[in-house]
Amino acid sequence: MSWTTEHEIAWNETNPFRKFLGVSVSFVDGGVAEVTLPVHDQLLQAYGMVHGGIYCVLIDTVLGSAVRGVCGFDSKPLTVDLNVSFLRPSGQGVLTARAEIIKPGRKVLVGNADVMDEQGRKVATGRGSFLLNTPA
Repeated sequence: MSWTTEHEIAWNETNPFRKFLGVSVSFVDGGVAEVTLPVHDQLLQAYGMVHGGIYCVLIDTVLGSAVRGVCGFDSKPLTVDLNVSFLRPSGQGVLTARAEIIKPGRKVLVGNADVMDEQGRKVATGRGSFLLNTPA
């Protein structure tokens, strides 16, 4: 069975960390995925900008969704490498993260992701590698 947007939305509802942050799944289509996150005060650092760790979380999260879009739920992907570049600060509004798997290997998948602010400006970009943690 292929992993669809509906599967990812249902799975998202059972993920305590995603629910705590307020992450919503927009779509999953094969190795491409998109999630959104409304920014609230608890996600801001002392200068009133989104904390950089939130960009990292969004990149990791949307890449995980894209991996499941390729491999399905039972793959249980684990992040083994994550590189994030911060491009510009952002404040209140909705952040959108989009990912694409660029190397769908048998055991390790690699993907790229971008985070955009509400005006569509790219605020962060990253790449991640994911190990499939399937039963032996």
